[in-house]
Amino acid sequence: MSIFGIADLHLSFSTDKPMDVFGPSWENHAARIEENWRGKITPSDTVLIPGDISWGISLDEALADLKFIDSLPGTKILSKGNHDYWWGTTKKVEDFLASNDLRSIRILKNNGYCVEDTLIAGARGWLVPENPEYGTDDERIYLREVGRLERSLKDSEAAFIQVQEALGKDTSPKRRIAMLHYPPIYDPKRDNELTSALEKHGVDICLYGHLHGRAHKNAFEGVRNGVEYRLISADYLKFDPVEI
Repeated sequence: MSIFGIADLHLSFSTDKPMDVFGPSWENHAARIEENWRGKITPSDTVLIPGDISWGISLDEALADLKFIDSLPGTKILSKGNHDYWWGTTKKVEDFLASNDLRSIRILKNNGYCVEDTLIAGARGWLVPENPEYGTDDERIYLREVGRLERSLKDSEAAFIQVQEALGKDTSPKRRIAMLHYPPIYDPKRDNELTSALEKHGVDICLYGHLHGRAHKNAFEGVRNGVEYRLISADYLKFDPVEI
């Protein structure tokens, strides 16, 4: 079993939102994702998709995109991005997935997962305070996302303990992965509540997306205070899921 990641699929099988309006690099991007995905990912693998999944503004509009994701090999863990307007309550989304027999998709919101010996947690995130675009109206949303990340990290730890107890084992996780849509770092010289939560819970790898095109240059990648940060926006990866 391997774990892969790719963010910002921006699928639009039921909506008129061609991504090539954002540049030639996006031409036929869904077909390229599928080709690369099928070339390396097996049914036993897990794929992390942190946000901006579908341009649909309702679950019905997102259905074709979710069916496309479900048809690809592997188990997929999805978290919300800033453009995922179709995303409702967890129960509503999970009921919708079940009613449409989309069995390979899992939802990450205020919860966490244990995939064999790896913990998976995350949240959407938001603009961080050190970002010049951050304003007073952002504080409430930002702090809410910090709380959601904390709950997810704790839930992933609880899920691991539950699995260990069921197996009669007493071992430590091999690694801890967090997936955020928004970058959790703007200035690598400054701490914030998101980076502090990641460090407090011993996260090894933090995956994030949201940045496209020329904004790729603003991404922080590397190890900071023990956490490795990776940008996995689809266009940054050339629409090729990366093994974590």
